[in-house]
Amino acid sequence: MRQAVNQRIRINILRVSFLLLVPIILFVRPHIALEGIGHEVIETVGTLLLIAGVLGRFWSILYVGGVKNAEVMQDGPYSMTRNPLYVASTVAAFGIGLMLGAFGFALLLGGVVGGVLYITARRESAFLEAHFGAVYRDYADRVPFFFPDPRLFRSKTEVTFRTNALRRNLFDAMVFLSFIPLVELIDSFKLHFGWSLPGLW
Repeated sequence: MRQAVNQRIRINILRVSFLLLVPIILFVRPHIALEGIGHEVIETVGTLLLIAGVLGRFWSILYVGGVKNAEVMQDGPYSMTRNPLYVASTVAAFGIGLMLGAFGFALLLGGVVGGVLYITARRESAFLEAHFGAVYRDYADRVPFFFPDPRLFRSKTEVTFRTNALRRNLFDAMVFLSFIPLVELIDSFKLHFGWSLPGLW
């Protein structure tokens, strides 16, 4: 029988990857001048996407925290997509790229994070089908694998959640949200000292 995906390894890999991202963003050249209104608009959109991704992660954790791989969650965000946690993380990563004003980097970062999580989700899906059989297959027939369909939303009136799952997610949320002041700091550095590093993307 298939084994469940080791979530701790995947989470730690993603955490380390985001820490490695910090020096890389010094080399990201914005497509629009930092002083212009256009850059502020793109940065604001990116910030909103990052916050939406973090909130989406919390919403997903409220439903699946503590029961992942123990049951087939089909309510709340899981009624619209089978992988809302991964979709939210991908949106947040794309938002970080936009905050830097670099469309190419936003697509690259969102694509890499989304790709890694998509592959992980495929492995998880195989485990859930092997473990839950017809229950999961029925769910998979109704609900999209990755891209959400809001028309399918349904939820119980009351949801019980586990606080330890929220606490674990809080650290990941802080990692994502730390990019908001970090990007502002880097923008200020670039404006004050001028661009001296070779730009990428």
